[in-house]
Amino acid sequence: MKRSLYLLFFFSLFLFNGCNSPKSLYKKGTKMEAAKLNEEAASYYYQAVVKKPEYVEAREALYRSGGQVLLDKVSIFFNESQAGNKKEAIAAYHDAKKFKEKLAGVKVNINIPAQYTQDYNELKKTYLLELYDMGLAFLDEENYESAEEMFNEIARLEPNYKDTEKLKDIAYVEPFYIKGKLSLEENKFRSSYNAFLEVLSTDDNYKDAKELQQMALEQGLVSVGMISFDNATPYNNVQKKAEAYTLDALNQSKDPFLRVIDRTNYQQLLDEQRINLSGAVDESTAAEAGNLLGVKWLLGGTLLDMSKKTGTVSKKRKEGYKSYRIKLKNEEGDDYYETRYKLVHYYEFWQQNVVSVSVQMKLISLTTGELASSKILTTEINDNVHYYIYDGDSKKLYPSKDGKVVTSNSARKNMGQLLKGRQKVKSVETLSNDAFIDVSKKIKSEVEKFSYYYVK
Repeated sequence: MKRSLYLLFFFSLFLFNGCNSPKSLYKKGTKMEAAKLNEEAASYYYQAVVKKPEYVEAREALYRSGGQVLLDKVSIFFNESQAGNKKEAIAAYHDAKKFKEKLAGVKVNINIPAQYTQDYNELKKTYLLELYDMGLAFLDEENYESAEEMFNEIARLEPNYKDTEKLKDIAYVEPFYIKGKLSLEENKFRSSYNAFLEVLSTDDNYKDAKELQQMALEQGLVSVGMISFDNATPYNNVQKKAEAYTLDALNQSKDPFLRVIDRTNYQQLLDEQRINLSGAVDESTAAEAGNLLGVKWLLGGTLLDMSKKTGTVSKKRKEGYKSYRIKLKNEEGDDYYETRYKLVHYYEFWQQNVVSVSVQMKLISLTTGELASSKILTTEINDNVHYYIYDGDSKKLYPSKDGKVVTSNSARKNMGQLLKGRQKVKSVETLSNDAFIDVSKKIKSEVEKFSYYYVK
């Protein structure tokens, strides 16, 4: 059955190659040419020449039919030009030129008559000037989308035409510049900043975009002073880690409007101003503290709970089989080897350590004295190990099931991975750091959400 399928496949492949041989393609081309279908004929001749460059008859036929196709294409250019359709005429000439270059790629050289090339250059010159004038008019009308369309068309036809590149950029960036100014007037500082960012990414010296973007950033800035965290857990000084990781996470924020300043050493000042995160604060007191601290918001938190669980190492004796070979003799007296299996024992171990942390973060306004945001954030980090130990040659060890040896590749692969498995679980101290890193990222996320909500 398989042999028949192989024969059928190779026979089909032979027929396919035969139907697409240079000679077969040439014959198809002659039929198309006889029917005056020159473009189809040229396509077949072209394929024949690509497959067999030295095929003289196909090259001559391609020159003959290709010449007629090229003449038809430049005729379309002439007719569109006479009809005053400059864009369509230029596209037709480009189509003819592309066809000419395709044939030149197989060394069949046919030239476009010089008169057509001269007419094309004159037409393009006039068309470019029309587009340029239209683009300028659209700019004057503040129709930037249409202006950009005109200048893009010019750049496509002649990239270095006059100051098209500069005007194209103006047509693109001016709407963003206008949006940036309007957003700034409407106190939509983030929208303004992003609009100017688009302007400056194209032209970093466009008008006063740089100065206006900086103004939007300064007026919309969310300046946050991070103060000391409280600790409600039985673990001493763990809040210091929470503070350090939170400050580090916030300093890595990509939000340009978020600026976080360490104010954990200002607790005495806060106490004197009666500022805490338990609830609303008198507005005048908050404003005074804000001026002293140089921030608009205070961020603090309470470490509500922390759990560290060091798991015990569990151990289990397991049955397996060790392979070995013995030499035997067959009926003819020749030696041969047979693999047999012997019952052995190995040990399975597993352990898990777990750390959980719960933090309440609070953000208070030093403009109004109100509690702006309060969230309880929790995280749990665990690590576990699971491995086998065997005191013999692990390469000869096989698992067992129902008292029988298991020799399947998947079972052996799984056993091999456990024999090489990591045996040391991460300590609760390491997991504690990981937990603080994770919860600090959650605090960062909440502060960024607030920033995006506060600065539109």
